[in-house]
Amino acid sequence: MEDNQELDPEIAELLGIDEGEIGSIAETQPDIGPISAKPIPHKDILPIDIKKLLSDKEYYSEIMTESKEYGKRVHDLFGNFAKTDEKDEKSMYREKLIPAYWNMLSYLIGNFFEALTDKKQSMFRYGLLSPTFIDDVQKDILLQINESPSAGEGFYYVDEWLLAVGNGNIKQSSVDETIKAKKKTPSAMRDRLDRKMGSLDAEIANLKQKIEQHLMIEKSLKSSVSILLDHEKVSKYRDAIVPYTTEQKKTIVQIQDILKNLQKSDKQLEASYQTLNSLDGEIKSLKDQSGDLADEVDTRTVSDEFGVIRQMIKMTVGRQGNHFPFLIKTYMPRFEKDICSKENLQNTLQEIEKIDPGIFKRSYKQKEHRIVPHFIIVPCYGDSGICWEPFDRMNKATGRGRMAIPMFPRSLKTAVLYALGDMRWQIAKEKALHYWMEEGLTGYYYEYTQKNKLKGDLKEYFIQDYILWVQYEAQGIQKLTKEVRAIFWRYIPFPQSIKESLKDRGYYYAELYKKDKNIEVSRGY
Repeated sequence: MEDNQELDPEIAELLGIDEGEIGSIAETQPDIGPISAKPIPHKDILPIDIKKLLSDKEYYSEIMTESKEYGKRVHDLFGNFAKTDEKDEKSMYREKLIPAYWNMLSYLIGNFFEALTDKKQSMFRYGLLSPTFIDDVQKDILLQINESPSAGEGFYYVDEWLLAVGNGNIKQSSVDETIKAKKKTPSAMRDRLDRKMGSLDAEIANLKQKIEQHLMIEKSLKSSVSILLDHEKVSKYRDAIVPYTTEQKKTIVQIQDILKNLQKSDKQLEASYQTLNSLDGEIKSLKDQSGDLADEVDTRTVSDEFGVIRQMIKMTVGRQGNHFPFLIKTYMPRFEKDICSKENLQNTLQEIEKIDPGIFKRSYKQKEHRIVPHFIIVPCYGDSGICWEPFDRMNKATGRGRMAIPMFPRSLKTAVLYALGDMRWQIAKEKALHYWMEEGLTGYYYEYTQKNKLKGDLKEYFIQDYILWVQYEAQGIQKLTKEVRAIFWRYIPFPQSIKESLKDRGYYYAELYKKDKNIEVSRGY
């Protein structure tokens, strides 16, 4: 829309502003240079007063004014998009509007920390460009989501994620195109420091598990001692205690074994603390050598991270998906249960983990750890979640990965399962290294696809089969080929309770269950 062109009154009403305000936006066009890297002030993650924002008539015009020429471009393109009825023109303006909107957000990242407002947080979190673009039912949904109880650690909306990265609480995501070497900090030194930090995180996770086991042994000792100290008394001999019973004498032997286990456990704790102290010393030495810039986070870091978020959104939407970049009533769901809020995501993950209990489990130093990745809820109309990183690249043992889940998917459970299937494939492939086509889950699945001459993306086949495995096969509804079912039964096993229920649901399940029992007998269980 040209500066001298009048805006249709219906579009002005949709935008929630009058024509006078629109004119003032168009006239404010100072030159904008490239975003420079500036130190970031620490910012706490505070709740958004969404109720106030949804009735704010100045919301849209203030965002447009602050965004300067980037906002004007979005405003003009959206005005044309909303005004035209021609299909080809609408498609053309839509295609131009998408990158214009993301350019506007990229510009606002420059002072995201210095001038953080509820409006900007709402735009980055929900894609809320204007409250007038959604109806009252959809506004109520946003209120419900915004006021729902906080989920556990590891769930982030985009604004929260950017704040966590900017505050230095979470490392920047690993992407060759967006990772920049810090000034005056040799990249080799940075990598050494990251690896040591990863080793430290892994050793701390291992220590926590050792402490849990140590406390369990102490609890067992306390229970045994209480049995030993529980004496019967003989009243006629002035309440004299009787000798130890047969059970108590057995307890004495058990206590001796427990004490041996405690000594062994204590030595393991000592060894862990020695390792941690050594790593602390090495990390301090590396930080001293690399200087204060080693941990520097600036506006460019957050801008780069937002570029990663943009890539995540593209991947969750897919090539043929709905890439419209902000909330409008045509596309936003009308039921709260259909939206990926933190609460809904956590409930969905708990439901899936009951069927696939090994999804977040990893082995390190012969110990099994449950490591839940970071989940970033991205504001888009994507159908598929993605696994951006299966684990921290500097801590593959116990480092947390990064997952992106679309806020407005067609099916929340399917979107989450897609991300988890993606993660399972990547971790299994990484575990097998260059033998991934020969060993383990990926090896057997690759052999199956070659045998059946399947063409196309191998990981995509696997993910779709994983979704069927959890959604249908767990209920005894046969959707997979018998070869894939056998692979998943072994490498992505259901819990025993589900296996027990499936053995009577069909011949194939009965045969797999029988094979399990034969393996147990052969191992001497």
